[in-house]
Amino acid sequence: MDSLEKLHEIISNAGEYITGFKQKSGKKVVGIMHPIVPQELIYAAGLYSVRLFPMKKETITKAHESLQAYTSSIFRAIWDQVLKGEFDFLDAVVLPESCETVTYFARGWQYNRPGDKVFTFSGVRYHKNENGEKLFRKQSERLIESLEDLSGQKVTDSSLADAIDLYNENRRLLKEIFAFRKEQPPRISGTDFFAISLASAILDKQEANAVLGKISDELRMTDGAGDRSKKRILLSGPCIVDKKIYEAIESSDAYVVADDTNFGLRSFYSMVDRDKEPISALSNAYADVPCPFSTSAETRLKVIEELIREYNVDGVVFAIEKFCEAETMDFPYLEKNIKKKLGKPVLLLETEFLGDLAPIKTRIDAFVESIQ
Repeated sequence: MDSLEKLHEIISNAGEYITGFKQKSGKKVVGIMHPIVPQELIYAAGLYSVRLFPMKKETITKAHESLQAYTSSIFRAIWDQVLKGEFDFLDAVVLPESCETVTYFARGWQYNRPGDKVFTFSGVRYHKNENGEKLFRKQSERLIESLEDLSGQKVTDSSLADAIDLYNENRRLLKEIFAFRKEQPPRISGTDFFAISLASAILDKQEANAVLGKISDELRMTDGAGDRSKKRILLSGPCIVDKKIYEAIESSDAYVVADDTNFGLRSFYSMVDRDKEPISALSNAYADVPCPFSTSAETRLKVIEELIREYNVDGVVFAIEKFCEAETMDFPYLEKNIKKKLGKPVLLLETEFLGDLAPIKTRIDAFVESIQ
């Protein structure tokens, strides 16, 4: 599909696309970490938001001067490339209260690059309650003030409603394409869906929705082509930013039919209720993002169970970034219940940016072969 090839090209030249759109639109660019930042607020302020991930596959060198070696290699790679000027298109960045590295690095970012605008957001929480919504509202109001100062444009009820509609449409389209993997064989590979979801995280949302709509229409007119005997894998993990883990699984007599990742399902899981007051609706939606920063392990298990049943999953692969404490702490509980309640085998992989894939591939091959 031409549209899919275009998205693969955009990912390969993400910085070039973002810079080009910035020049064309005249909008300032705000980078965000993790899918728990309410991007609707950024769009409503007349700004262009992009998710941050390493734009180039290059060795980490400069980040070691200001980050401990035991921090996530993905964040180290992003920070390394910030220091090297790869993210000079950014006008601001929003660091949420998520993993320890991101949560506590806002001051470190400002110390090392005092000219950068660094906003924070700590509106995530485990439970939907009155205090949780008050926290989200207070943090949203504070972030809106910073965004308005950056753009010179006020966030109005109308602009926020338009932003919610636009992002809901993006989520709907991604869910629609995601669901084409229910069949055996799937109509789209896990590797290709990863490219779609990652590209959607950096594309202007109006352009993204146009491309996603076209891909969905094309998939609706096709049938799945492939081996019906291949195993069906659910891939779960935090910051998977490289297609190589998908390719490793899908070259091992298996399909990745569902992905519970920060750039996968977690980015479009929660629809925002348009019948509710906007901030309250955003609060409820972002509280549902099924990652350990905003939901409990019990809630994550329910989402994974639903995926296993709905997508007829044969086995679950957890690809957890080295030093990702939140995901690592959830894993024993999730593994125990997936095996005990659903009788599905589980494989744990410790991944690292630019890490050697050979031993991981060997373990994946053995895991897929062991599935009965």
